[in-house]
Amino acid sequence: MQQTTQSDALLPPGFGELEGFVAYWAGETNDIRWDRRSRAAMAEIRRFYDAMLPRGEDAMKYLEKFPLAEMPDDATRLFRLLLSLAHASMAVEMHRQPRAKFSPFPHGMHIGRGPWPQGS
Repeated sequence: MQQTTQSDALLPPGFGELEGFVAYWAGETNDIRWDRRSRAAMAEIRRFYDAMLPRGEDAMKYLEKFPLAEMPDDATRLFRLLLSLAHASMAVEMHRQPRAKFSPFPHGMHIGRGPWPQGS
């Protein structure tokens, strides 16, 4: 088993247990994050939600020290996981399924501009 060093870590120190979620859940745009939640099985959404929710406050405290436009790559990935947590929360807490009931999927609406730099 190869040990991860700080230089090749996907997430900041202390968040390594969440690295397995980065490839799927740390989408670069809101559309990507929404689409991934919409396509995921509820069991996968729940697994992500259960892992991220207890780390959310720690992640926000860590990220507060960086201006949005100056986040290092590992912090940007952690921030995107937090943004995906909001999507997962909708599925778990409100819809109890990956998408809102009776919502078309895929849909033709795409967010062209959003909170810079993580939203467009």
